[in-house]
This record gives sequence, structure tokens and C-alpha cells, in this order.
Amino acid sequence: MEKKQTIKQYCHQFRLGGIYNQIDQLVSAAEAAGIGYLEYTVNLLKTEAVHRDYNDTQKRLKTAQLPRSSDLNLFQCKNDSGLSKARLNQLRELNWLDQVYNILLTGPSGTGKSMLAAGLCADAVQKGYKAYFRDMEGLINMFKMKDFSASAKIEYKRLSKAHLIVIDDLMSFPIEKNHAVSFF
Repeated sequence: MEKKQTIKQYCHQFRLGGIYNQIDQLVSAAEAAGIGYLEYTVNLLKTEAVHRDYNDTQKRLKTAQLPRSSDLNLFQCKNDSGLSKARLNQLRELNWLDQVYNILLTGPSGTGKSMLAAGLCADAVQKGYKAYFRDMEGLINMFKMKDFSASAKIEYKRLSKAHLIVIDDLMSFPIEKNHAVSFF
């Protein structure tokens, strides 16, 4: 028991949260299976890697600021929307993102453009991309404030390193000419 406590202290010191939380189960499984040192070490490191990947994904999802309805598994492809199930699956593969293509979703209100865009953004985050969901008004305000506000400057730097920025409600409110020029 004292050795497990020592291991937990080292895990805390080295910030190995995955191993720290799972050490009891890992030791019990290793003892029951009679595995060797190398396999046990691999299991320890694999546990930590899974834990860190999960935490990293959760952090990116939070930073992306996705709306609640961003699960494309719930998206219904209708004949009148002009998007087939096959095309949706093709978009979800994110090849367009790897090939640095832009996508512009247009159509009447209520057809699911925002949900589709948010879902593609969520898929990108899940696959490890730096993807962000912002509305046009928030972006314009950030551009105005980036020279005066530390938080706006941080947001500007974050977005400048993004793989994907989803801009919701593009051109849905009037923009002054000088702000439009700086945006585009």
C-alpha cells in the first residue's frame, strides 16, 4: 500500500493524472494477469495517453464555443435542403479541410446551416484540428478591440493559428466599411 501511495505522489508531482486515477485498477489487472514489466509499463503509458487525449479534446471543444446542437448524427438530410446523406458523409471526412478549401453554406432561414457548420466544426475538433465557431458580430468586435484588450488580442492570436474558423451569420447585420475591409 505504501508503494502505491508513493506512485500516486510521483504521479501528482509529474502531473500524470491518467495514471494517478487508474493506478489501483492497473496494478490489480497486472497482478491478476501476471504480465511482465514491459507490458505493464506500456499499459501505464497508454492509460496516461488516453487520459491526456480526452482532456485535450474537451479543452478544444470548450474553446471552440460550439452551440448545443452540434452533433451531425442528429442532422436530418431532407430533399428540400439540397444535401444528401452521401454528401454529408463526404463533408464529415474533412478532406476539404486538409486540402484548404473554404465552404460557404447559403440558404433560407431554418434549413440547418448553423447546425451543419457547428457539426463540421465539432467533427474537426474531435479529429484533432484547432477549430472555432464564432459569429460575425463577435469577430468584428474582436478585431476592433485587439489593440486595446488583452483578451481580444489572445483571441486574435488563437484564431490566427486555427485550422478552421466557422463564421455564423455572415453578413446578417450591417458592418461599417472600414471594419469590413479589415475583416476581409
